[in-house]
Amino acid sequence: MCAANDKELKALVREQFTRTAQVFGDYAVAHRVTAAERLARMVSAGPHDRAVDLACGPGTLALRFARHVRWICALDLTPAILALARNNAKKEALSNLFCALGDAQALPFGDGSLDIAVTSYSLHHISDPAKVVNEMARVIKPEGRVGVLDIVVPEDPKIRELNHRVEYIRDHSHSRSLARSDFDRIFSAAGLRIVATEVHGHPRTFDHWMHVAGWRKSDREYAEARELMESSMTDDGADFHPRFEPADVAKPGEKPEIYMINTGIYIAAEKI
Repeated sequence: MCAANDKELKALVREQFTRTAQVFGDYAVAHRVTAAERLARMVSAGPHDRAVDLACGPGTLALRFARHVRWICALDLTPAILALARNNAKKEALSNLFCALGDAQALPFGDGSLDIAVTSYSLHHISDPAKVVNEMARVIKPEGRVGVLDIVVPEDPKIRELNHRVEYIRDHSHSRSLARSDFDRIFSAAGLRIVATEVHGHPRTFDHWMHVAGWRKSDREYAEARELMESSMTDDGADFHPRFEPADVAKPGEKPEIYMINTGIYIAAEKI
């Protein structure tokens, strides 16, 4: 159900975010401002800090962090989405934001050369998320800060399995979502002490969720994911909290809108 190896998964990531660069980029920059500012607060981003936003996408975090820090590098694996980050920085006249093509699992920075390393919604696209967190820990100074925002799933293996099936149908570059215990283990092994966590639900419609991933209602992937989402409503078996709004009336020949919640975890940590 997922890529056989790291090389194939990276190819899927490039394919997915090249195909959806504009629609995903517009959504992430416009709708994740509050999330980016929340993470900046949690890691105490300040005017003397040098930072990296790895797997930066269209600059989801970097565009906001640039307003708080001395310097930030926005780094991503996919040229098409990185071009959006570069254009967004230019439009907003952010002279302290620099863009670089690169791999989150092999950051182009020396040991202890930065104050802050952050990433958003990237670890579930990566075959070895622990390696990324290790890299984040490596490049920051002692007592430097790491900030992560990502999907979080329950510990229950049955819920995690169904959640993954839906996520993978929607986006084949989805590797796996992590539970809280996974984050705790990975951060601890990297020599990072978690100092703050917040969990927030992000409401949206199923149609918009699929649209941002590049699918139309006529696509097989849309129909397959919707069927699984509907089947999970009775017991919330995939942890998306899906529902039909009682007041909504579907147009003739159309199915009613599904409302859902993506659950995200915000983690701030310090290098021990």
